[in-house]
Amino acid sequence: MQTTAGLSAPEAYLLMSLPGCVPSKALKLGFMGLVAQGILQLDIEDRAGLIRTRHIPHLRVAADLLTPLPPVAASYVKVVRGAEPQGLIKDVLAQCRREYGGNLLGVMRTCLGPALMARGLAEPYRRRILGVFSAHSFRRTPAGESEKIKLEGLMRDARSIPDYLDRDPAQAAALVAALGGAILLVEELRPHYRALGLALRDRDTGGYVDATSWDTGDHGGLFDFSGVDFSCFDSGAFDSFDAGFSDGGGGDGDSGSSGC
Repeated sequence: MQTTAGLSAPEAYLLMSLPGCVPSKALKLGFMGLVAQGILQLDIEDRAGLIRTRHIPHLRVAADLLTPLPPVAASYVKVVRGAEPQGLIKDVLAQCRREYGGNLLGVMRTCLGPALMARGLAEPYRRRILGVFSAHSFRRTPAGESEKIKLEGLMRDARSIPDYLDRDPAQAAALVAALGGAILLVEELRPHYRALGLALRDRDTGGYVDATSWDTGDHGGLFDFSGVDFSCFDSGAFDSFDAGFSDGGGGDGDSGSSGC
């Protein structure tokens, strides 16, 4: 089975989206991935309201965080630390704007884009918008094009994971390991994360990589996503996280879909 180049969720998203992208989505995917890896902690606070109970997400850095982190993860963690101790999503997004600019494009230009360049998957270039304005962006290299095709195939395969959870958990785990962090891009799997977490925990294939393991190779450290804990997510946590991100101004908004 083919495997990916060890891309994190936001790196994979940017690679597949180039030259257009939505920076806020890349941020949200990155935070979700770091929660699943245990680098960040997502806590949901229930607050009683007049009509319904509000579920307020708080994002914080894990107390037992290992260092050093890969550059992309370190950049995201720096933002979350700036919003502590409360860690409200609106405060996290305010820190994102301080770090990456009001339109959030800095996350692509100074964080994710350079990470793809370091792997030989993207290169910088100037592109025209509406045939008039020139903007700094990135485009896929030939190696990046090959990686994009590989990711698309693995994502198609990953959509069959629910079929394997009961009858062949090892196959489900293998599909997750092959796709790596980009598994978060397959949104159809969200309802199955808890079962998927159990499949990964209980498998006995000899290939388990503990969630504290880091490979500090040429690209500044790759995290093996096969060791994550999907059980930390449930549909309620995702819904609350999405709502908090939206309420905090994290929608597509003026960040656009073609600014990176």
